[in-house]
Amino acid sequence: MERITVTLISGRTAKQGIGLEEGKLSKNYAESVNRIQINPDDADKIKLKKEDRVNVVTDFGEVTVNWEPEKGLPLGTIFFPYGPWANQVYASATSGTGMPIMKGIKAKIGSSKDNVLTIEELVEKLRREA
Repeated sequence: MERITVTLISGRTAKQGIGLEEGKLSKNYAESVNRIQINPDDADKIKLKKEDRVNVVTDFGEVTVNWEPEKGLPLGTIFFPYGPWANQVYASATSGTGMPIMKGIKAKIGSSKDNVLTIEELVEKLRREA
């Protein structure tokens, strides 16, 4: 499996806002935050196909998510909306700010055969690991 190193940035999206209005257990919310955006040229480097899933690995954790192309992203940068899936790859330490660092994190990405966990499966996994 081919992997590349990228810089992960996070933020909120309009789709995420709509999903939040429906509830965090809604399909629209999950679909808005269980995916990353990748520059199409970076996706080509790791031979991603539209139906592929992506494994995101940082020094703090890893998660498998869906992806979509985003031509507006600089090469070597991925965008990951705030949410339970993104939280799997952030540090828990806040350095006294109350917020973990969610921008500028080095990550490795590559295609994955794993399924994207549902929010219920993700919560259950976290309970088992606690």
